[in-house]
Amino acid sequence: MAVVLLASAWALPVAAVVLGLAVVAGYALRRPTRWLTLFTWALPLHILAMAVLFGGLGVPGPTVRIIAAWKELAVALLLAAAVVRAIAGRGARCAISGVDMAVGGLGALAVTYLLGASALLGANAPLEAQLYGFRDAVFFTALYFVGRATPAVGDDDAAVRRLLKVGLLTSVVAIVERIVVTPEMLVIMGAASYFNDFLGVSAVTAGNEYGLPDNYWTMIGGREVQRAGSVYLSSQGFAIPFLIIVPAVTALLLGRERRAPALWWIAYGVIWAGLLLSITRMTIVACFVQLVLLIVLYRRPGLLAGIMLAGVGALLAGMAVSPGLASFVWQTLTWQTGSSVSHLKDWTAGVSATMEHPLGLGLGTSDQTALRFNLKAVTADNLYLKYAAELGVPGLLAYLTVLGGAARAGLRAFRLGATEAQRMLGAVVLAATTGVAINGVTAVLFNQMVLSYIFFWFVGACVTVSQRAAVAAPGRAA
Repeated sequence: MAVVLLASAWALPVAAVVLGLAVVAGYALRRPTRWLTLFTWALPLHILAMAVLFGGLGVPGPTVRIIAAWKELAVALLLAAAVVRAIAGRGARCAISGVDMAVGGLGALAVTYLLGASALLGANAPLEAQLYGFRDAVFFTALYFVGRATPAVGDDDAAVRRLLKVGLLTSVVAIVERIVVTPEMLVIMGAASYFNDFLGVSAVTAGNEYGLPDNYWTMIGGREVQRAGSVYLSSQGFAIPFLIIVPAVTALLLGRERRAPALWWIAYGVIWAGLLLSITRMTIVACFVQLVLLIVLYRRPGLLAGIMLAGVGALLAGMAVSPGLASFVWQTLTWQTGSSVSHLKDWTAGVSATMEHPLGLGLGTSDQTALRFNLKAVTADNLYLKYAAELGVPGLLAYLTVLGGAARAGLRAFRLGATEAQRMLGAVVLAATTGVAINGVTAVLFNQMVLSYIFFWFVGACVTVSQRAAVAAPGRAA
């Protein structure tokens, strides 16, 4: 009887979610970019919402998983809509691109491994782990083809402005969190239960008494320092979306024909403050490289010189005020931190696995996906080695081709775009691809949906825009 009552209690909200999603999908499939707006606003709050539902309010795990699947269902619906529109001749007319073949080849390879990895490769991952591995490695790339069908993303700066607002909101939350939120509050909210019981990644929470992700703290000058996690409930999860947010906001400020409002520059400063509070070193470095790249693209040498001087001055001032910061910087540069040692260990294992199994060990055998199913991860903390270890050398080559094609499309759209908005989209894609390429050395980035979903949608739209721009200006399309 209790089971029946419990099921009845949650039947109505689940039915409401399904019905609401169906209604929204029916409307949004006529204008797919509406989904981009939904993803931009909903994905940053997704983890927090699921943690509160499961750990804070005690909603049963299966029910929360059904609710959490809205994003995968949305991707499947959008891909189906893009295919149907293309077959009906109503989609964006464009020629087949090398990036199409690379993304499609990566997906086809993953499907093949999903169907036959256990038999052909001797993979010991259960089917459920392989399905999660498929989701974490390639499922989101379907949005590339949705982007190909929606080049209207580059018609104006609306999508980029939304990223400014999301970056500002999450950074403000991070600043407030750093001042008033304690680990105990996060436990009461349900964060610890979410990571340990819902996600099953207790291996990455064992180093602290709260059951929170261990990367929520770091050592600076021999003292343990709490890092900001914002609405993502972990510092690395908070930092990774900046790989798309920082280039978007930077291009918005630099690429405008008129001077950007002062409030936008203040917001930009708050966004950088939020990123710095995450103390995620490689992401900070990657975002700084993105900033420099965009300043060079937009030919603003004075701004570059000013930022360099301000950055060096702020670092020296920080070292003077906090001697521990100087040792932290030195240990980072000389590769002496605990995370550096961990990275080297994981990379060595990944290289060995790739050499021993050049065709890979199958989906779900690396990083947190393996940990969720109590498997020994063959590698971690490296996006390149994840593809190599799971999908073999062919998977790694396909991923590298995707990155190269995305960067080329971004540069071509920036150079040849007919409007400032198209050039801005190209600049964002080029800078975001550069950041992903850099940060992928030390992290498996695409587990963070804000980055993976929006990045691949932007790349798809940019490839279409760049193709059209090249046709319109053949003499300049080198």
